[in-house]
Amino acid sequence: MKRSHAWQHHGTVSLWRYRDNLRNYPGWHIGADAAGCASMLALLDALALDGPGATRTLQLSPPSPAQLAVPNNRDARWDAQTSLRLTVDEDVAFWQWEADGARATLRLGEAAMAALRQGVLDVAAGRGDYSVGQGAQALWFWWG
Repeated sequence: MKRSHAWQHHGTVSLWRYRDNLRNYPGWHIGADAAGCASMLALLDALALDGPGATRTLQLSPPSPAQLAVPNNRDARWDAQTSLRLTVDEDVAFWQWEADGARATLRLGEAAMAALRQGVLDVAAGRGDYSVGQGAQALWFWWG
């Protein structure tokens, strides 16, 4: 059995995009509570061990007011995703985001796995306020 298949989701993870002020906040935004960060780290480790083709889906929650207060994007409207499918893909140079309504898919290359893992570690430690990637493919890390 693949390790990622044994993984169990715990905690709260949020993923959203802003509809307003895209010049300052393009791309995707992620935040999680302590249990959500620990759960994501366990999943990323399992996916890395399983290798190319490994995939799992996380159920997401809307961002909390505390999470939205960190970027301080004032009254900007946002859309939250309800699920995030992570897929290890050796053919992707870094990462590739796809959205189908409220469901998001993130196809991750090896370097992207390390960047996402570091971002989740930073969120768990109360750090963030940075993005990895450019434009619509950017991922911002927020605590809260």
